[in-house]
Amino acid sequence: MTANVSSRIDTTTNISLSPSVAVYESLEYKTVSVFLVLLVCGVGIVGNIMVVLVVVTTRHMRTPTNCYLVSLAIADLTVLVAAGLPNVSDSLTGTWVFGHAGCLGITYLQYLGINVSSCSITAFTVERYIAICHPMKAQTVCTVSRAKRIIAGVWMFTCVYCMLWFFLVDIQVSQDGHVQCGYKVKRELYLPIYLIDFAIFYIIPLLLAIVLYGLIARILYLSPLPNHPDTSATTLRRSCREAPDSGKGGRQVRPAVMFSSRKQEHCSYHHKDCKNVA
Repeated sequence: MTANVSSRIDTTTNISLSPSVAVYESLEYKTVSVFLVLLVCGVGIVGNIMVVLVVVTTRHMRTPTNCYLVSLAIADLTVLVAAGLPNVSDSLTGTWVFGHAGCLGITYLQYLGINVSSCSITAFTVERYIAICHPMKAQTVCTVSRAKRIIAGVWMFTCVYCMLWFFLVDIQVSQDGHVQCGYKVKRELYLPIYLIDFAIFYIIPLLLAIVLYGLIARILYLSPLPNHPDTSATTLRRSCREAPDSGKGGRQVRPAVMFSSRKQEHCSYHHKDCKNVA
């Protein structure tokens, strides 16, 4: 009796798992997955390339803020290319086709783009905080040359930091002959690396962004609103209408001003008669 129950359970489990495997290997699944990956990567690549071209080719667009946006766009391009190609090949072939060097390089580029994106957003947040909350200091601190140096430092630091992944991944061949790009050692050894990566490139930028944007919101909320433009324009028009009519001799001022302007015009054309006219 117990053997019959166990056989039924095993049969039910096998039946429930077999359709999922068939779905992943079906032509419909591969077509839809490849189409979605190409759509997302294509739109992202075109959009980020346009951002870079607009900022680079237009002189007045070369501002500190746009420099950080260019760095972010290049980082996003790196992630889209490094993550999109493996997904397309995995969906079509079901195996790793880029070899050992491709496994190292693609993994490195994926983490490089993600980490640079986080650092670029953090630098952009700090620049916006200085520009809004300390506008006088921003004239000397928030410059294009300084932004370029910060971006270069971010990329150099991240490039060196992500070299660790060259020693952590490798290709693996399963029993059925499928080649995959995976971990080189046990997954438990990756926990400290993931925690450090998570803290440096997610927790710290997130907390810093919350604090700085909170200060920006406080400054914008407490700053007085400018006067309504219609009020100043109405006051100006009212003063212009009342000025000629104010006072007892208000109507006599206008002819005198007109006579003086005409006399100066006459003198400009007849220099010899200026003394006589005066």
